[in-house]
Amino acid sequence: MSLLNLGYQKNGRQVHVSHESRVYGCWLGKSIGGTLGLPAEGKMERLNFEFYDPIPVIAPSNDDLELQLVWLDLVEKGGSVLNQCDFAGAWVRHIHYMWDEYGRCRWNLRRGVPVEWVGDFENWFHAGMGSPIRSEIWACLFPDDPASAGYYAALDASIDHGTEGIAGEVFLAVMQSRVAASASLLDAAAFALAHIPSSIELAQAVKLVMKNYRQGMETWENWREILEKHGHENFTHAPLNIALTLWALLHGDGDFEKSILLAVNGGYDTDCTAATVGATLGLMLGAEEIPDRWRRPIGDDVYVGPGIRDIDAPKTLVELTSRTMQLCGKLEPKTWGDCSWRTKETSHPVFSSLRGSITIETLESHIPVLWANGELPVEVKRAGGAEWEWDVRHGDVRQVVCLARAGAKLFLDDQLILECPAGLPYVPATHRCAPESVILLTPGVGKHRVRVELAARNEDHPATILLAYPNFHIAPWTAEELPHAAIL
Repeated sequence: MSLLNLGYQKNGRQVHVSHESRVYGCWLGKSIGGTLGLPAEGKMERLNFEFYDPIPVIAPSNDDLELQLVWLDLVEKGGSVLNQCDFAGAWVRHIHYMWDEYGRCRWNLRRGVPVEWVGDFENWFHAGMGSPIRSEIWACLFPDDPASAGYYAALDASIDHGTEGIAGEVFLAVMQSRVAASASLLDAAAFALAHIPSSIELAQAVKLVMKNYRQGMETWENWREILEKHGHENFTHAPLNIALTLWALLHGDGDFEKSILLAVNGGYDTDCTAATVGATLGLMLGAEEIPDRWRRPIGDDVYVGPGIRDIDAPKTLVELTSRTMQLCGKLEPKTWGDCSWRTKETSHPVFSSLRGSITIETLESHIPVLWANGELPVEVKRAGGAEWEWDVRHGDVRQVVCLARAGAKLFLDDQLILECPAGLPYVPATHRCAPESVILLTPGVGKHRVRVELAARNEDHPATILLAYPNFHIAPWTAEELPHAAIL
């Protein structure tokens, strides 16, 4: 008998749940958890939520759900098979986010990075939560087919992530596919764990959560050990947040309210963890098991923000459920052996012809190095800095980020414009870097000389220089603009 014909035990009786109820419960739980967690996003301590705070009147737009609406549109309009180019095309056409790995993905695609490398090429956020948060659509389309769910999740994640981020989406998609077919959370997690490389941090974090839970460790003691072993200065780090998601699910004992409150009170990327917990329990239990007090404030409407463009987005969760159900069986099933995502870090080829590339010269030794934006090359770190020409065609406002673990000074036309102190949190994001590491300036039309002096000559010390527009999208140092400019 197919697992889809089964339900789960509740108070000694068998509860049968339709796939439609599970899918609606998934999207409803996603909306509830995301709304609950959004106000606490980025808080890196134990919290004390008991309900929505503030109490909403709608479910605000959230990338956790919005990105999956793009994939819904992609599957509806495409054929029975998807490839990396399909996802890359959707990114350029429809996704205008600037945040972290999303912004780097768009930048890489606009530069012409080959699609097989675009996810982790010069992408400091390759291990972020941007892909694990969009696993549900693959589980909904492939209930009780975890191999196919994992395959499409890996394909999806490979466009803007490296191994850890891809593994995060694979782990969740496989686990959710299993719970959508009535497997227990613990069994589903153990099954999903076998689909990711055992040596990576995410696998180690998941194993820690499961081991502590099986041994009966108290809920918050388990939380403390997760943070001790896998805490990170970037609150969106996937291994940490996937561990917190599983922690909330297991210690929540299948109770929707208890679980989503644990997720948000555990801190870090709370809108993502709570949304995934809510969606997973919705898939597991069905919409009927989601309490009305969590449903009433947000209603059934779906709101899409300005970062998503030119798709036929559903207006309600009911419509989203119907359209998801109609797509079940459209995509070609896959075996796990079909999945070809890389399971270890490899050296990237040198792409000398990418748009936006410039040649910078190391200080003193004057060695020419190819670069564009972001993490500085090792040659520059060894030399203690570099200088380059900035050819400005339009004298508009620009944002410059200068962030270095050991500190740095940034000069424009030999004038000091920014001094980054040592020891700042190293989160090289245009929209959330430390204030001491960013400056807004209007350079003026013409050619300017930029120089960065690093406080330490050490190739192992992270150091970043980013040029961005005022809307936080990465901008080129070249006179020529890149195609496919973002709107948001």
